[in-house]
Amino acid sequence: MKLQNSKLKIIFIFLLLVVGLVWGAAAQLPDGRLHLIFCDVGQGDAILAVKGSTQILIDGGPSEKVLSCLSSHLPFWDRQIELVVATHPEYDHLTGLVSVIQRYRILQIVSNSLLAESGVFQKFRAEVVSRQIPVHSPKAGEEIKIGGVTLKILYPPEKLGEEIVWKTLAEPKVLGLSTYTGNFNKTAIVTLLEFGNFQALLTGDVGVEEEEKFLPALGEVEVLKVAHHGSKYSTSESLLATTRPKLAVISVGANNRYGHPAPEVLERLRVVGAQIRRTDLEGEIELVSDGENWYNAN
Repeated sequence: MKLQNSKLKIIFIFLLLVVGLVWGAAAQLPDGRLHLIFCDVGQGDAILAVKGSTQILIDGGPSEKVLSCLSSHLPFWDRQIELVVATHPEYDHLTGLVSVIQRYRILQIVSNSLLAESGVFQKFRAEVVSRQIPVHSPKAGEEIKIGGVTLKILYPPEKLGEEIVWKTLAEPKVLGLSTYTGNFNKTAIVTLLEFGNFQALLTGDVGVEEEEKFLPALGEVEVLKVAHHGSKYSTSESLLATTRPKLAVISVGANNRYGHPAPEVLERLRVVGAQIRRTDLEGEIELVSDGENWYNAN
């Protein structure tokens, strides 16, 4: 009798495990809506857009913390990311992408092709070259359509660098190229993400000077990713008067040494009536849209 009871318990536990696995898998099935997740990566940026079985990752933050965000929102059987956008090669945007490339199969990368001296850029470049991931350097006016989502390139106005840097690990001198010594924030890729009537302006770390250059291409948007973690040198009154965002998301680390977000920026956002959400206060932020309506998921 005891042996029979033990067998029944084992069968019962096994059935519970099976039900749990099936339930978990069903919960991760695509629902046809756009999920826009601002990952909690501290003082940096990492934005994940998921539509059906298509994933777009924009930046990776300053550490491997982005991997936790991906594992929470990608089905456990899906080890492929269709598109990665590296807005610019500063460590707080690029570092996590090295780990992402090592853990996931990346089908396409959008990135400027400027050479940086930093160690994290050299690691990123080495991973891209060794895996032969296609890299496209964008310019304003281009559109990338993938999985029902459109990314409109607003900035930079011209392609930056030479894409040969993603074909070989040869020294820059051998390639006839030089290392970029300017401010990489001024080169950051700015995109307008569209899904139906839903629009999100994703601004990287650009400043007011760069904002003025793509301002004529903009109208009102639902969501604004506040540039440069809320720096006072970004998110001008002109930008906000044109876009009038319903929601402003600030990706920023708690108690950071830069004083982000700046009080001036918070006040400018309040003046235009934008709801303000911050990763340092709330952690991860998720928005969901069916192409007509949208809402905060958490």
